[in-house]
Amino acid sequence: MKLEKPTNELIKRYILTFRNEERYYRSDQAITNLFKSFPENNNLEDILLKVSVINDMYSTQIYATFLISKHIQNLNIDNDLKNGNPELVNKIASRHGIKSKKHKKEINFYSFATKYCNWHNQEHYAIYDQFVEKTLIHYKNKYHFSTFKTIDLKDFKIFKAVIIKFIDFFHLTKYNLKEIDKFLWIYGKELDEFNTKRKII
Repeated sequence: MKLEKPTNELIKRYILTFRNEERYYRSDQAITNLFKSFPENNNLEDILLKVSVINDMYSTQIYATFLISKHIQNLNIDNDLKNGNPELVNKIASRHGIKSKKHKKEINFYSFATKYCNWHNQEHYAIYDQFVEKTLIHYKNKYHFSTFKTIDLKDFKIFKAVIIKFIDFFHLTKYNLKEIDKFLWIYGKELDEFNTKRKII
């Protein structure tokens, strides 16, 4: 699979792919409606509902949804969300006390935290996941639009800066963070599936 140069037309094509894929589009609409109905994070039941839906839709593998919901409630995040505070991602992702059963160490729910913040404020929070990461790495290696290291993407300030640099470098001015995220995710998924099949063959 040839890595295509990002253009506004390429982004448009993949956004249409997203909209035409019913399971993606309907899930997206369901989460949109949920967060519009429960925009604040004071009521534990509201938070638990949002956490559970994101966990299910995105398979973020949080087995203690009640504990992470209590953690979010205790953080009083609404002002930070409104202002797009990048530090909030790390606050949600850590210090919740949820430990892995195998290693007994606290789990960092970084990917989940970016999603939770994004669905509240899509202008300031980009979504991180493994496919977005892989796409950015592929483009960095081919076009050298940035000098980040892979581990840097787990720092939200750097991650968002890389996304903005990606947008600026390729002049993707017609699209917002959410739309760029959809492209990076679907394209990364395609690249991963292609590379997996090639290894099997």
